[in-house]
Amino acid sequence: MRIHVDRGSVAMGDDSRPHDETLDLPPETPLADVVGHILGRPFLATIASGKATWILVTGRRPLAVVAQQWDHPRFLVDPSLPIRTWDDEGRGVALMFRYWKQHDPDHVFDELAAGREPPR
Repeated sequence: MRIHVDRGSVAMGDDSRPHDETLDLPPETPLADVVGHILGRPFLATIASGKATWILVTGRRPLAVVAQQWDHPRFLVDPSLPIRTWDDEGRGVALMFRYWKQHDPDHVFDELAAGREPPR
């Protein structure tokens, strides 16, 4: 299954190369494994303060919060669901890591879990 992955920019100098890429993984791969695969290599930009917060979305639906200071992402959906769950009518899955600056990731997660978009 084609999985298109992209991320937001953290600064102008961060845009010297494209951020997006396409992965090809089995459709039954759990979301947690897909995210682990992405985060297991240098995909997200790191921030000197060590406190970058990212919201993983597909379309407008938040799936997880990833924080530079956390060891693991916190999922807003069942991370064991297969990636095909978010297939866009046979066109594959589009995942976007939205940069949420240095906002408190616990607060960001709580707001998203309550159905609200946290202030940026």
